[in-house]
Parts: sequence; C-alpha cells; structure tokens
Amino acid sequence: MKRKRLLSIVLTGIMVFSFIGCNSGKPGKIVDITYDLPEVNWGEGLFDGKTLIDDHFEEDEEFVWETYANEGVFTMAREDGKMVANIENAGTLDYSCQLYRDGFELNQDGVYEASFTIACDIERPMQWRFQLNGGDYHAYYIEDYVPIGPQTRRITATFTMEEETDPAPRFCFNLGIFNDMENVPHKVYIDDFNLTLLDSSNAKAAPEEEAPNAIKVNQVGYKTTDNKKVVLTSKDYIESFDIVNVETEEVVFTGSFDEKATISKNGDGKTFMGDFTEFAEEGRYYISVEGFDPSYTFAIADDVFDDITKATVRMLYLQRCGCEIPADAAGAFAHGACHNTNAKIYGTNDYIDVTGGWHDAGDYGRYVVAGSKTVADLFLTYEDCEASHGDDYDIPESGNGVPDILDEARYELEWMLKMQASNGGVYHKVSCAVFPGTVMPDEETDELIVSPVSVTATADFAAIMAKASKIYKEYDAAFAQKCMDAALKAYAYTEANAAADTGFVNPADIVTGEYPDDQNTDEYLWASVELYLVTGDSKYQSKTRDLVNQTFKAGLGWADMGDYAMYDYLKAKGYVETPVEITTPDNSAPGPDDVKAYYDSLSDEEFIKVKFSEKMKLFAESALDYSTTDSYFSSMRIYPWGSNMTIANNGILYVMMYNLTGEEIYDEYARYQIDYLLGVNAVAYSYVTGYGDNAAANPHHRPSQAVGSAMPGMLVGGPNTSPADPVATKVLAKKVGGSCYVDNDAAYSINEITIYWNSPLIYLLERYK
Repeated sequence: MKRKRLLSIVLTGIMVFSFIGCNSGKPGKIVDITYDLPEVNWGEGLFDGKTLIDDHFEEDEEFVWETYANEGVFTMAREDGKMVANIENAGTLDYSCQLYRDGFELNQDGVYEASFTIACDIERPMQWRFQLNGGDYHAYYIEDYVPIGPQTRRITATFTMEEETDPAPRFCFNLGIFNDMENVPHKVYIDDFNLTLLDSSNAKAAPEEEAPNAIKVNQVGYKTTDNKKVVLTSKDYIESFDIVNVETEEVVFTGSFDEKATISKNGDGKTFMGDFTEFAEEGRYYISVEGFDPSYTFAIADDVFDDITKATVRMLYLQRCGCEIPADAAGAFAHGACHNTNAKIYGTNDYIDVTGGWHDAGDYGRYVVAGSKTVADLFLTYEDCEASHGDDYDIPESGNGVPDILDEARYELEWMLKMQASNGGVYHKVSCAVFPGTVMPDEETDELIVSPVSVTATADFAAIMAKASKIYKEYDAAFAQKCMDAALKAYAYTEANAAADTGFVNPADIVTGEYPDDQNTDEYLWASVELYLVTGDSKYQSKTRDLVNQTFKAGLGWADMGDYAMYDYLKAKGYVETPVEITTPDNSAPGPDDVKAYYDSLSDEEFIKVKFSEKMKLFAESALDYSTTDSYFSSMRIYPWGSNMTIANNGILYVMMYNLTGEEIYDEYARYQIDYLLGVNAVAYSYVTGYGDNAAANPHHRPSQAVGSAMPGMLVGGPNTSPADPVATKVLAKKVGGSCYVDNDAAYSINEITIYWNSPLIYLLERYK
C-alpha cells in the first residue's frame, strides 16, 4: 500500500494547537497550512491548471458530498455557505464519521493541488485522504493527525498520483475518534474545496478500453448433442468461419454465417449468427474468422458442464457462516468459524443464537428473503433435474446418502429456523450495523444485530418450510415435521399481519442490505400454495383464489416470488391452454360481464389453473420474444442490477413452460441462456469466475478481495444500465444495454455476487449437464 508522504509541512502564521480541554468557539481568522513540494514543473501538459473540483457549498450550487458512519453519529448540512458536520458521537474509529466526495479522476504521474478551509468548535485532529474507492480502500495520498480548531485554516497540498490512473477515486474527510481526543459533541466547518491538475505533462490517461472479442462463443463449451451457435460482430457480412483444434492447429470444420444481420441493442452494431451443431467431435477448439482475432477457446464434450456445475454448488458451501471452512476443502479461501456469537435483537437487550446459514453476497450479512429464493431454486433443481441428485460434490455431508444439493439447502434452513420469533414472525436479517472492510469472514467481529420481523420474510419462510416438509420426509421425518410446524406458525403470523404491512425498512443505525419489498401478496400467495399442496386443506386453496384476484408479482426474484407458486400448482394440478374460449348464448363476442360470469362459475382449482396458466404464458412469451430476436439470446432490453440473475431466472421460466406445455422452443432457448452467461454476450465475458478464457476475475466479494483472486464458480451481477456505484457510473457513461459491464471489484452494482444469483444458474447447469 503506497502511503508515501511526498510533502513536508510548512506552517505559516501563528499556530498554537492544544488538545487539553474541549473549549468551543466560532471559526476565526484564516491561517494557512501548506504541504509543499519543491518547485512544480508545469511542463507543457494540455490540461495544466485545469480545475477538477471547485466546491463552495452555496445553496444554489449542486451538493455532491455524502456521509459514511461506522459507529459514529453525525449529520451533514450546508450552513452559511459552508459544509458542516454536526458530530454527536465520534465513534471508535478514525473513519467512524466520514464526509466523502466522488466524481473526479486521478491520472498516474499527474501533479495535483488540493486545498480547503476548515475549522472546528473544539481542538482535535482529523485525517484527509484521496483513496481507492473499493477493495482495500488504500490511500493514494493521506494527511493524518492534522490539527484543527476554532481558528479557520486554509490547508493546501501538492501531490503526485504515483499509482495507475484511477477513473473513480474518492476523497475523504475522516472525522471520527483519534487518540488523545475527548469524544464530545462538536461541529466541523469546511469551505472552498478545490482540486486542480497542476502538471499534466507526464500524466497518463486511463488505458483505452479494448474492444470485446468479435467472435462470441460459450467459453466453457457444448455437449456433443447441443445446438451450437457462434455470434460474430461485424460491420460487413462474412461468409464463413473455421473451427480449429487447439492442440493440432488444424481446421476441423467450416461453417457459414447467416446472411441476415441482427442489429444489436447493445451499441455494438451488426451481428451474424453461425451454427455448428453438426460438428460433434470431442476436443478443445477455437473459431477463426478471416480479419478477426480468434475466439476464446471452448470444449466439446458430454461432461463439459460437470466441473462448473460442481463449482457453482460448492460456492454455497464456501459461503457458509458459523463454521470452519478448512484449507483442504477451500484452499486460499479457508477460514475459522465466523459470526458465532449470539446476536442482539434490535431494540431490545435480548440475544439469540442465529449461527449458520450462508453469507448472502460480497459481504457477510444473512437475509431470509434472499435465502428463501436460493433454497427455492435448489428445491426446483432437485425436483426437475435428476442429474442433481449426486452425493459427491465435495462438501462435508457428501456420501451420507442424501443428495448434496439437499444437504446444502438444509444448512440454510437450519439457520432460518433460528430466525423465527416465538410469535411465528421471522426476523428479516442478521448482520452487523455496517458493512465490513476487506476482511475474511472470521475477521468481522462487530456485534451481530437481528433486524425486526418482516411479513415478506415470514411468508417466504412459510412457503419454503412447507415445501421442505415434503422434500425431506423420506430422508429425515423429524426434521420434515419441524419444518411443517414452523411453516404453520409463520403462516398464521402472515394471515394476521399481511394487510397492515408496509414493508421492511432498515432501522436508522443499520446500513447493510435492506431487501425492501412493500408488496407481500406474491409471498403470501406462495405460502398458501405450498401449504395447500402439502396439506390438501381447502382453506389454503381458498386463500390462493382470494390472492389471485389481487395484483401479485410474477417472477423468480427475492422480491417477486409468484412463479414459484404458479409453477408448483400447475405441476400438481395441470396446465390449461389459454386463452380459454368463453361462449355466449347468442355466440357474440363476450363482454366484461360474460368474462366475469365465466370465472365466477369455476371451482377454486379450475379458476387458479386458468389464471396461473394465463399469467405464466404471458410472461414467458414476452421474455421469449426478446430472446428470439436478440443478437445474444438475451431475454431483456433494459438490464437491471443483477441482470444475470434475470437471464438465469428466465432460463428457468423457459424450462418451466417446456415442462408444462412440451413446446420445444422453450427448451432450446433455456439452453441458450447458459451460452449468454458463459460468453455469448456483447462484452464476450464469461460471467462465472474461474470458467472461461475471459472470465470475470475481479468480483466485489470480500474473501476474493482479501485473498487477491476470485473464488471460482460465482456468477457476477452483470450489465446494469443504471449503475449505482462511482466506478461503474464513470466508466460506463457511454455504454448501452448489455455493454454496461466492467470487471472491477469496486463496481458493486455490476460485479458483486450473491447466493441467489448462483442458484438459478445451478438449476440450468444441472438441467443441461
């Protein structure tokens, strides 16, 4: 970590600093503090003297500063043309109270001048720094223990950016606690913040982005019997392509591209599709097209997906919380037992045991709604994909006679059972108050806090526990009964509280993942369906009909669970071809009253079957319309946060529709979603770490960041057309659609991982391996 102090301190004016006592006062005469280099050589740089930041904090000026708190309590505001930090409690760390600013660039070997005025009600030290905005957040330039007090001071520093150009760094004022400082309420006043590029003569611009490989293939590969597609991005039509054996460098097959081009929706122009399905010889290959770089390599083999499938399942094992992950099972990602202290129930002095479960994502929080979606996908995989019943995935339970996919799901379920309160409600999550630094799981030792009960978590819990009671009955009847008992308690809580629910909101002093959802109808529906299918009790089917008559969200995401309910019901009761034919006495077109009369005449079961069939068909056909007209088989045009989950989810949706209807096109395009995720996409990335010549290698995932290499088998979030982190916002400003991707561990809105992004991919890989 480079923290070289380039500058000597020259104090001008009368400066007396005292840390004895905490006398308050008002900002007074300005005194300069200058951190100075030898005379700056301005050179002949094009951007010499360019002002990068010029903040004066006037009311009519855009205000772009933000706050971060870690055990500190403070607010930030503009007062009388100054930025004011009102610190009530300075916390326990120097960065417990932090003001920060993004939105600028630091170029390697550029010489910069930073300056600002600052004052404080009390005499105290502070720290200011330019730093990496992610990873280990190390400083590019830092001034530590800078004394401030009632006398307003102008601080100026000149420094050289010694590291590689950073297009999205961060500037911070750290105003937390320091040694020899009394922790009392006070205010810090900051004004006239300026950053200037003094000398750009040697500055290096950010490296130019390399264009993606124009030849897109599934970088893991294809089974011998798969449909095999290649996509070429080219402004002109190219007639043919060659498949070349990696070992011998011999051309083993020549194919042709379709003459008709598809205009990509991702800003990369025209694309042409090639087909090499008929080539089925096992081996390792690449595709060659005259005038283009060769494609990334790929394999053709009947076991081509075996390794990646195991890795995506084992990712869940490596995300386990509360237990040791030994080196012989995890290599560099081994760690001791973590998060194994009792957790405080928020707003009380009560502590409970909530050890276990999976770390949700790149941080170490554990969330019931996220875990429910993940387990739901594993249960679907177990039910729909016989290949998933193996007992040899190299987890501790392997060889115990229970499919490993159920062993892994049970690890999460055991934790979820601990999250149920005595009244049947289920606590939304357990985490620390803030996100951890770049540390391994056993190095996050802050107090664990159990957040309040939420209806969405409770209804999800009821659904997944009801389903667990059926699935585990043949393996462990006592555990199955425990799940059913818990499901019934949770359902009763949902019945009593769903109508008045407004959704979970983070308590004010907890900043970890919120997973907000103010619509609980889909979760309630899912719970009602699963309990009906397990118990046969008609009251649950009646409630299902009531909920179907309301608006509920379809989908397979943590916030929209409707497809889980609809698919399980239709699998059990039968799919109905829609639209249904509604006749009238005079054979005229049915009006609204005729339609209402038809639906009112149906039994609960027939009504639910028709409505579920209609809704699933509508959503599947909408997604399929996109997939069949997209250059890369993508089922979307707008790419949300976690778009790769949506791609994988829609792959599951296609399989569901194939299972219900037998329509081959759904099966074909479900398989193509794997191709998209493994390299047939606008940026030619395999989005699964460790798999593919050009695989995502810098995930926002603390163990990977701490170790310095990516844990294999993780599906990253993927393109995001509305990036929400500074790095992605800066570097993707001119990108569109599926090109909005950057492989950077600071780009958390693009490159984070989660258990519930892996789980739909597990389903697809188990289905097609």
